[in-house]
Amino acid sequence: MAQLPVTVEPVHPGFDAAVLDDLGGRLSAARLTPDRGTAWEQGVPGSWLAGLLADWQRFDTGAFGARLAQFAHFRAVVGRQAIHLVHQRGRGPTPLPLLLAHGWPGSFCEYLDLLPLLTDPGAHGGDPGDAFTVVAASLPGFGFSGPPPAGGLTADAVAGLWHRLMTEGLGYPRYTAHGSDLGAGVTARLARAHPDVVAGIHLATPGLAAPPRPWSPAEETHFAQVDAWTGDEGGYAHVHSTKPATLGAALHDSPAGLAAWIGEKITAWSSTTADGQPAFPRDLLLGTLTLYWVTGTITSSLLPYWAYRHAPGSALPAGEPAPVPTAITIFGGEKVPFPKPPRELAERYFTVTTWSEHDRGGHFPAVAEPQLLAETLRDAFRPLRS
Repeated sequence: MAQLPVTVEPVHPGFDAAVLDDLGGRLSAARLTPDRGTAWEQGVPGSWLAGLLADWQRFDTGAFGARLAQFAHFRAVVGRQAIHLVHQRGRGPTPLPLLLAHGWPGSFCEYLDLLPLLTDPGAHGGDPGDAFTVVAASLPGFGFSGPPPAGGLTADAVAGLWHRLMTEGLGYPRYTAHGSDLGAGVTARLARAHPDVVAGIHLATPGLAAPPRPWSPAEETHFAQVDAWTGDEGGYAHVHSTKPATLGAALHDSPAGLAAWIGEKITAWSSTTADGQPAFPRDLLLGTLTLYWVTGTITSSLLPYWAYRHAPGSALPAGEPAPVPTAITIFGGEKVPFPKPPRELAERYFTVTTWSEHDRGGHFPAVAEPQLLAETLRDAFRPLRS
């Protein structure tokens, strides 16, 4: 059967006033648990959550919407899947197309500070020859994108959508891609499926499945750390992958629950500023919460975990690295540190051309260290511009 054509048209996404009014009422009537003084050991402290909800009530959604409106938004339909994207043209002699893929609990908003650095490096102390034309797409079921099928979409399936978007929808015969978290999985699949078109990829602290043994000593240590981290911190992913509808029913109905579930992860996974605060601005956290709430996408955002657990062959196969040049950056400094993979593990999956490690940036490097990430992407893809 012939595939449906890809269509792309400009849109002006916004926040429905009636939904915002309802949100305000729910926030003012939130029923919070008593603060038991357990700091973060048992999750979100009650006093921290109360402060976040108070800030959310005062949040200037109009100003946040105006900031989003500074960018060029589009709605693409690939097959039957609606996809929201920001498409910003580069300012330079030969801008290189670059696809940015976010993860959970993020959104395209992670890239708001990074976009100008990539599209117009000459205006930010860089070389115009390093300019990118950037496509920041929202994963299916996230933000302004349409919902995925009931069972969610695997990274392979999303990669297929992204490839058709970039080539058929936007007309790029050759492009690069960057991804973190869930987006790293999609980007990895892009490189494997389309090595003739994907010129290169960059991954930020990718999570890598355990390959068949034998393991090197560094791999043994890494997977022991992964097991310990999963036992202490991985409950969220287990629930996402087993009962997303049950959890989603609670988070979809309660802004306090949504703020706790997302706020705790953003706080734990962010690097910190000099004064000990998360390197994830409060306004961006509140904007992210508002985006999830107004679009009603928290439940559908959990489905990639369900799809990964229930679809055969979801894990990237080891021992068959794609030929696409792959730059990998390990960012650190999270409040709750992630296990960092060793290079030899990554080389089982990728043709690693560049490997770098930083003690800052955390799980959201585009937010915490946009200048560092911009320079990293410029350096990684500069040899591929010819």
